[in-house]
Amino acid sequence: MPEKFSITAFQSGDMGAFNHVFNFFYKRVCFFAAGIVNENFVEDIVQDAFVKLWERRGNFTDLNVIKAFLYLTTKNSCINSYRHQKVVDKFENALVETIEQPNIIHQLIEAEVLEEVQRAVEQLPPGYRKVIYLSYFEGLSNQETADYLQVSINTVKTQKVRSLRILREILKHSPTAIALLIHKVL
Repeated sequence: MPEKFSITAFQSGDMGAFNHVFNFFYKRVCFFAAGIVNENFVEDIVQDAFVKLWERRGNFTDLNVIKAFLYLTTKNSCINSYRHQKVVDKFENALVETIEQPNIIHQLIEAEVLEEVQRAVEQLPPGYRKVIYLSYFEGLSNQETADYLQVSINTVKTQKVRSLRILREILKHSPTAIALLIHKVL
């Protein structure tokens, strides 16, 4: 690392200090990510890690902490990208099976109800929405959700319970949507 790097300047938002950190770690973090995910996603994942670093820059006390943060954030993003791709692949496979099934009306109704549930989820406060999305739509465990959002597991559990109460209230006019929501939760 260049000698003119100052952690205090970095913490206070000095772009020169941030550029030093970026130039010093970028290639090695990209190389690390390329060993985990498809190369098409590497630059986006690493850039997101640096955006998170910038947003939390005041919390870092030295370069080792910055390095650990970048690697951990990149690793978690790679895992999430991999899981997301599995969900996409599963969806694409299910889509092919759905088209082959004779009961397309059933699928149409389910899609409409899912849209209603999705609109209800969009009405949740942002923090609750993230917890619901990660837990139920991405399939992350409570601990994985807590790690991803950098909150305690109790916060995740509490927000899930509160979110479900709100969603039941929003969807009270649609018993089918509530049943689908409960099925998705269980």
